[in-house]
Amino acid sequence: MKKSKMPPPPIRALYAVLLITGGLLLWLLAQPKPGVRIRHLKPVLAPDAPPASVMPSRLRVATYNIEHFTDARDDGPERTPAQFIAQAQGAAAIIAEANPDILMLQEVENARVLIYLNEQLPQPYPYIYVTDLRRSSGARDSLNLALLSRLRPWQVRQLGFQALSGSASPTRGTLAATFPLADGTALMTYNIHLKSNYGDAPRNQAQRGVALHLLGADVVTQTFRNTPRPTFTLVLGDTNVDPDTPQFADDPSLDPLAGGFVDLWRGRPIEERTTIPSRAAGETGDPLLVFPPSAFDRVFASKNFLQDGPWRIGPPAVLQKGTATHDNSIKPGTDGHMSDHYLVYVDLTPTHN
Repeated sequence: MKKSKMPPPPIRALYAVLLITGGLLLWLLAQPKPGVRIRHLKPVLAPDAPPASVMPSRLRVATYNIEHFTDARDDGPERTPAQFIAQAQGAAAIIAEANPDILMLQEVENARVLIYLNEQLPQPYPYIYVTDLRRSSGARDSLNLALLSRLRPWQVRQLGFQALSGSASPTRGTLAATFPLADGTALMTYNIHLKSNYGDAPRNQAQRGVALHLLGADVVTQTFRNTPRPTFTLVLGDTNVDPDTPQFADDPSLDPLAGGFVDLWRGRPIEERTTIPSRAAGETGDPLLVFPPSAFDRVFASKNFLQDGPWRIGPPAVLQKGTATHDNSIKPGTDGHMSDHYLVYVDLTPTHN
């Protein structure tokens, strides 16, 4: 009796199954995963020939939340081109008075508004960067972060938080820049705009805290990568928290920075540190939006600034102008109102000139 031959294996079918399985695995690997999205940013403006690296006798770093600084394109009838132009020109006058070497901005819509703002300055900045932040839905955020600098940055990165999951996942992100200085040190700056106080307070606090935890981890990583170059770090921006006021006395939002940073506004009188003034309701304003003056726009310095190093850091200062305090219904670019925040700056000077 002859043995019957086994039929050959279904080669084509097997290949098809393997191809489908492999394609499915690649598709799963390509799916977005929770985590920080880090993106290296290219400048929207930069000189053709980079200037030579010099050691400044004073390095001024500033932060300014320009309230809803949008270009009046598809922004609704309440935002007109005339308001945009007036806001840009008024904000430029305030920036020019402070004259910072490195300027961090919040609530900036896009590169278009930055370039126009820069053109209004008597000394325009050679380097301009802006984030392209996303919301968790994937839509573009109109409240971006920007960097204008007279110093050439070594790298500029966007840390996006939109892919994080859970109710404590923070809004927006941060803009990080590293500047190699001529004395062999490096300055890192982080531009922040933390969650507002609208909505549930514990959730707001958690979102702010998570954002600063992520920022702190990035500071450690980048400082290690800069070795052996000594690195100093500044964190500036709108935190929506003032721990020296009764409302935020027990707010833990800023605790993640306590170990490695010093909050330079702590303990200063409110008259000196008011960065977001109280605005009266006026005849047409909202009485629910009247709040005590606060220092939401804060400056954090890494603790090695306070040691016997090559840089000395001064106390922060604020230009208390550009806000219509008599009526909180006045929009940016109208009646001298540029923003509901003031510009804040801090000076760094070499220890040995």
